[in-house]
This record gives sequence, structure tokens and C-alpha cells, in this order.
Amino acid sequence: MSYHDQSTAVIVVNYKKPEDTIQCIRSLLAAGRPESLIIVVDNGSADGSADRIAEALPGLRLLRLDENLGYAGGYNAGIEQALALQTPNILILNNDTIVDRQAIDLLREAAWDISVPKIYYHDPPDLIWAAGARWRKFPPRVTMIGYRRKDRPGYDIPYELEYATGCALLIKRPVLETLGGFDPLFINYMEDYDFCYRARQQGYSIGYVPQAHVWHKVALTLGESSPERWKYLGRNSVLFYRKGERFPSSVLWMYLVWFTLREMVKGQVSRVRFFWQGVIEGRQLLKSSGTV
Repeated sequence: MSYHDQSTAVIVVNYKKPEDTIQCIRSLLAAGRPESLIIVVDNGSADGSADRIAEALPGLRLLRLDENLGYAGGYNAGIEQALALQTPNILILNNDTIVDRQAIDLLREAAWDISVPKIYYHDPPDLIWAAGARWRKFPPRVTMIGYRRKDRPGYDIPYELEYATGCALLIKRPVLETLGGFDPLFINYMEDYDFCYRARQQGYSIGYVPQAHVWHKVALTLGESSPERWKYLGRNSVLFYRKGERFPSSVLWMYLVWFTLREMVKGQVSRVRFFWQGVIEGRQLLKSSGTV
């Protein structure tokens, strides 16, 4: 496998986590990625993040946004720059990740239109966070394959996927030219599942490349228990299920009831409250945007 490959641009979005971003970029450099093809989008951090990154890694392409556009908007800004570089592949990568030296080459050489690696937790590093994602009929939802499971030979087999997390996605250029990136309506969370749904509707393939490894620090931006996270999950569940009426309303309601019961049993009353605030916001947003 060749180092300093010129065929893949990498996009990393930073929001107030410069040290994690720098660590991520250094793993890319160690894997032979040329600085000229690494695009760092600072998502309106306003805390000196961009200056810290520029000082540590002066050769990168650094795009400073005036405001936080969320995951979708931040990556779309990077995608626009990456497409201008004319590379045949574009890697979307979370800034709280560490990339194995061979991962990008393996993803690039795979036959899929969208390729995803085996993603481990950063700690413990042998625990799987995601080996792709699939649609579960009941409760009706997208679920990550291998989530919180120890690695084993069954996760070393490549297979076609229905969905994938946006933590690490290597996307062939025509896919982005056709779809135009992520839907900015989502802002944060589930924009990756929406992207995968639209990609499959256009006939593009999504595949799991198990020999490509990435380690993920998980939910550092908003935090696992933050009210904002749970509001977004409620809001964007409505958008994902009902945008363009892609799923019947009964499917959405089955999911909402299941989620509510699950969290109530766990004693997470505050999560349920914030989640339903997001559901109400999502319903209003769909009505106002006319996307139902």
C-alpha cells in the first residue's frame, strides 16, 4: 500500500476540542496522509481552537467558520472544499478518533461506494463501538452492529450495509456530487443515517471493511447525558422517520413509545423530557419546512 496517497481528501470538524483534533490529525499524518489533503473545519469555536490547531499543524487546510453550523453544516463546508480538490475519495472523520495506519488505504481500495471501518472504543480499545449499522424491524430503528461487544472473528467478515455511522465514512466522489452532502436540517445526530438512506435510494452501495480500524472517544462534543443531545435525538428522530414520508407515522410512533418505555424503566426521566421536547420541535419543523 502506498503512502502519501493523493486520491483521498480527509475532512475533520473541530468544535472546542483542539487537543483531540490535533491527536486525530497526527494519526492521519502517521498513516501517510499529506497535509495538503487534510481539511480541518473549525465550527465557530470562539475559544482559540483554530489558532491552537494552526500553531501545532501549520500545513493543514484550515477553514474557520464564523458560527457553529453543527455536524451537518460543518462537514458540508468541508465537503465543498474537498470536492474542489478533485480527489476521487473523501473521508468524513470525527475529530475524536484515532486512525490505524492502514485504515484509509483499505477503505479506499474497497469496492463499495461508501466504505466504513471497524470502529472501536478508544477506551477500552478492544471493545467495538460500531461495525456498520442495520435496520431493526422491532423496535423499528437503525442500530449499530457490534455495539459494546468484544471483538471476535464474526466481526472480521466484510458485508454490505444498510446504514453506517458518520464517525468515519470514506465516500466516492460521485456520491457526494449526487447527494450534495448532509441535510443541514438535521444539524447534529442522524444526519448520517439520512445520508445513507438517500444514498441507497440512488443505488449506491455501503460496505463494511473490517480490516480498517478506527478508535473513537465517543460523544465528546455534546456529551452522552447533555440535555441538548437528547433534544436533538428526539427532534431528528421525527425528521429521519417522516421526512418525505419515507416511513409510515405508525413506525415513528412505535419507536417513540419504545424509547420512552426503555428510558423510564432505566429511571432516566429527564432524558425522556428532553427527548419529547425535541420530538415536538421536530414535528413543528417538518410542518414549517413542508418536507412531509
